[in-house]
Amino acid sequence: MKNGEAMSTDLIFPRLFAAPSGGSRFDSVTIPITLQNFAPPASPFSVSPLAPATHCGFLHLPVGWVGDMHPSPIRMWIFVLQGEMHFEASNGDSREIAAGSALLLEDTVGVGHSSKVLGNKPAILAAVRLPEA
Repeated sequence: MKNGEAMSTDLIFPRLFAAPSGGSRFDSVTIPITLQNFAPPASPFSVSPLAPATHCGFLHLPVGWVGDMHPSPIRMWIFVLQGEMHFEASNGDSREIAAGSALLLEDTVGVGHSSKVLGNKPAILAAVRLPEA
């Protein structure tokens, strides 16, 4: 980086989706970002294409909360604002998502996933509902 300019690159986030078998599995989603003059007169920075979203809200999951195997109720991005979560796909693959991380949940059909709050802090998540694909 030179003179505080942001570099263009791609962002990669985990994605949990329904497999054709009816189970769920993790993959990744790549979001391209490019250097743009997005908020003048602020200096340019890297921005992704803006995607449609229909609703947003917040989730508060208490310490010790466990969600047995379930599909995601909606197609959504979740952003962990506080705490840490553990997600497990039906194929046994798992991810821990901590504050500052994001996860794309698309397993709205089939078996779904399990999830639980880790540690001694509640998990606070921001949820952004996406249109059905």
